[in-house]
Amino acid sequence: MGSAIDLFVSYRFLKLLTTPFEKTDAFKLGVIDKKGHRILKPKSSKPMVELTTSQLKNSYTILHKLVFNIKKLFNKVPGLRTKVGTYAAALFLLKDTFKEHVENPDFFESELVKYLKENNIEFDNSISEEVIGFGEVLPKGEYTLNADILSKEEEELSAKSGDKVVAYEDSPPVDTVLGIEIFPVIHVKTQEKIYVSLEDLDQWKHGKK
Repeated sequence: MGSAIDLFVSYRFLKLLTTPFEKTDAFKLGVIDKKGHRILKPKSSKPMVELTTSQLKNSYTILHKLVFNIKKLFNKVPGLRTKVGTYAAALFLLKDTFKEHVENPDFFESELVKYLKENNIEFDNSISEEVIGFGEVLPKGEYTLNADILSKEEEELSAKSGDKVVAYEDSPPVDTVLGIEIFPVIHVKTQEKIYVSLEDLDQWKHGKK
């Protein structure tokens, strides 16, 4: 049963990743726009279409939200070379969300790598020299994001490049995804926990007491 569920979720993940926003049920039903953003009521933060029916709910599940946000990251990166850390943090959210439901959550990694290779997209593995080679922990301190980061709690990219984040203590990685270590930090503006790689951080005030 576990492998069958893995196969189904893997198929759904890859299909959502490769289907243009305009061809998804969520777009056809008026839930999202052609760029994958939730359509809101004028001058409001409330969605234009509430997920009140099974059809609407099935068109915009947590899997849809997380994969759509990964697709939005692709659209933000010019050219065919992208930083691996940005996608590593996004993939961690997928793995963490579905770890209780699938037998092997690592398949998200293999499917994304396969997709990137098929589309001739290369990973840039360089890390800013400003972020010291910390080794196995992210030191306590304050940092600045240099990339937009996904939040599991939000439908949009709420943590933006230039925002401040804090590690209140020396933090070990919570996982390694695509060979990149993932660390928890607190997003100052929303006070939410988000997950980042070292590539996503510029040093601001390291070791603040």
